[in-house]
Amino acid sequence: MQVPAHPVEHPAPPAYAAGAPVPWWLKLGVKLVLGALPVPAGAWRALGLRRHSFFAADPARLVAPLAGRAQRFADLAGRPPRGVLEVGPGAMVLRAPVAAALGFGPVWYLDVEDSAPRDLAPYRAAAEAARAAGLVPPDLSGCASRAEILAACGARLLVGGAEALAAVPDGSVDLVFSEVALEHVRRDDLAPLLQALRRVTAPGGLGQHAVDFHDHLGGRLRHLAFTPEFWEGRAVARAGLYCNRLGLSQMLAAFAAAGFRAEADSRLVWRLPPVPTGGAHSALGRAPEDDRICHATIEARPG
Repeated sequence: MQVPAHPVEHPAPPAYAAGAPVPWWLKLGVKLVLGALPVPAGAWRALGLRRHSFFAADPARLVAPLAGRAQRFADLAGRPPRGVLEVGPGAMVLRAPVAAALGFGPVWYLDVEDSAPRDLAPYRAAAEAARAAGLVPPDLSGCASRAEILAACGARLLVGGAEALAAVPDGSVDLVFSEVALEHVRRDDLAPLLQALRRVTAPGGLGQHAVDFHDHLGGRLRHLAFTPEFWEGRAVARAGLYCNRLGLSQMLAAFAAAGFRAEADSRLVWRLPPVPTGGAHSALGRAPEDDRICHATIEARPG
């Protein structure tokens, strides 16, 4: 795979990832208080909070991104991908009919919790979006459950961490991808996950991972000021605020340690690093140049 001599950098818009126009500390406090309440995560999502997959209802997001990933693999390998794995899909499991229409198969989805729709309408809407794009999705008319729809699409949802990938045979996945999911993997869990991805990735396989590096409450990099003891604790996890605070160079090093050759050839950068007063906590071990990068697309191939 040919990679550019210099990564392509795009300036981040001034209000990029700003979030709601509410003081950051207020948002943080509210999230921590709500997270302490004995309410299941699914109930918060039903109320419109802690939602994943914000574009799941957008027909334009159902076909084109998957088709683009398939084309990228085909450009490199000279053939379309077969086995495909998405990490952290959330509600985007509903794209299973699109994946089948593109010729993917088998298809695996790995997530730490089951937040895929159980209602059948979103899957049928995705099939219609594929049909409107000139593809031939599987016939879902006889399916009476989500399990039957996934089976008709040659897809399977795996719930858990890296250990759940034991269900995927060695070297069986041509294309692995994630969309702003890896930053939410806990620091101690990232290495086992990437090692598992290396095991299942086929020779000549491709990983495509979009990763956010900013605070997810709109604080830019304010979250870097907290101690590891607080940030890795239960309060942040319960509040749905957790991201692992790794910089791009640390993320690429983790891929390399797992046996991948990884490049971030497309990056979104801030003109000036928005570091908190006093800088990032020293225990994070971040490289200063990482503080410019708020988003990057990583491509990884077996080393």
